Amino acid sequence: MSKDPIWSKPRTLKELAAYYDVDKRTLKKWLSSETLGGIRPETGRFFTINQVKIIVAHLGSNEEMFEPE
Repeated sequence: MSKDPIWSKPRTLKELAAYYDVDKRTLKKWLSSETLGGIRPETGRFFTINQVKIIVAHLGSNEEMFEPE
């Protein structure tokens, strides 16, 4: 059974930080970059599916980050 992609549903900052294996404060700094335009959760504390797709497109997937050389 395959794992659902990170963009399969709205995610919290905590879930995205766990996905990238970084602290929430680090991810907040990454998201405040000019390239992402300071992307923030639209509704309460959840990033929409489209926002998560934008984040993954900019930061890459964690599989790409941790591939063995």
